[in-house]
Amino acid sequence: MKIGILGGGQLARMIIEENSRYGFDFHVLTKEADSPAGRITMFETVGDWNNADTVKEFISHCDVITLENEFIDYHILECIESSGKKLLPGSSSVKMIQDKMIQKDTLSSLGIPVADFCEVNSEEDVKNFVREHGYPVILKSRTMGYDGKGNAKIENEEGIHSAMEMLSKRGKLMCERFIDFDKEIATQAVRSSAGEFRMYPVVETIQEHHICKYVIAEENGFPEIRKQAEEISRKLLESMSYAGVMGIEMFLCEGKILVNELAPRVHNSGHYTIEACGCSQFENHIRAIAGLPLGNTELNVPAAVMINILGKADMTADTRGISEVMKMDNVFLHLYGKKESRVGRKLGHITATGEETESLLKRAAEARGFLAI
Repeated sequence: MKIGILGGGQLARMIIEENSRYGFDFHVLTKEADSPAGRITMFETVGDWNNADTVKEFISHCDVITLENEFIDYHILECIESSGKKLLPGSSSVKMIQDKMIQKDTLSSLGIPVADFCEVNSEEDVKNFVREHGYPVILKSRTMGYDGKGNAKIENEEGIHSAMEMLSKRGKLMCERFIDFDKEIATQAVRSSAGEFRMYPVVETIQEHHICKYVIAEENGFPEIRKQAEEISRKLLESMSYAGVMGIEMFLCEGKILVNELAPRVHNSGHYTIEACGCSQFENHIRAIAGLPLGNTELNVPAAVMINILGKADMTADTRGISEVMKMDNVFLHLYGKKESRVGRKLGHITATGEETESLLKRAAEARGFLAI
């Protein structure tokens, strides 16, 4: 089977790494030559995935197409489907998730709990929302936002104008009630094209400067909300006839779930599944879109901690200290092969597995400390 991936970053790279043993041919369409995924496949096409002619030529070599980011123009995705090629997840799913306002409307219509929200076309819309919900509120770009980009916290009326001025350049806006959550949590749900459904453990995510730094997975983690999370995930994926892995970011508030954002792809909060689960999110994504049986999503260790390796400066990436990490038992290093480091850029991750979370957090931090980029 020839599988096309729109995008050549680290997610595409890990999809290829985790599925190469099955003999699939992976084709990647990337905007830059020698991309992280392009380095490990013979079939790298350099071009713009938002250019219809480029995409048409690319998909002619593929049996099924998937994507590693949700920022591809959904019109291009519709063209792929109209050509008769199989695209999973489908254009309708990606279109819904691309626009956070439509995403929240869809979740709300399904009875899935979300923070109060409204459409914003003027400063007065924000003021009206605040009259009902109070400060602070979160102003969001409806599209193209990730890792905190496209969000602004508004603490008082004086902050409305500057937030609107900053984010209006990104396009349409929406406003959400600020959630004083107990924890940020996430899961990955997967549904195959044949309708089989599975869900990975609910994990805690710890952010630093709006970028995920740690993911904590525990064998018996969040037992009080596991059923609720599974019901939400199943309802969502089945209502969309979704095929593939979906990342679901949530807030835990006084024992209840609020869904924050969705990602129609494998997700950073699920990287730990490579070493810590029977079948990783990357393998299950390909199983799902290829119509194959899904693999075991349960933890095969008592606990796992993943730490992201984030760039600390803008420079050519040169990694040192790898040998020190390799000396550590049950600590697994993944580097994505990115040539340039930027502040906050995800350059790799480390997963530590074992018995107890606190010691794993220390081991993951220790391993990260050995690396200099």
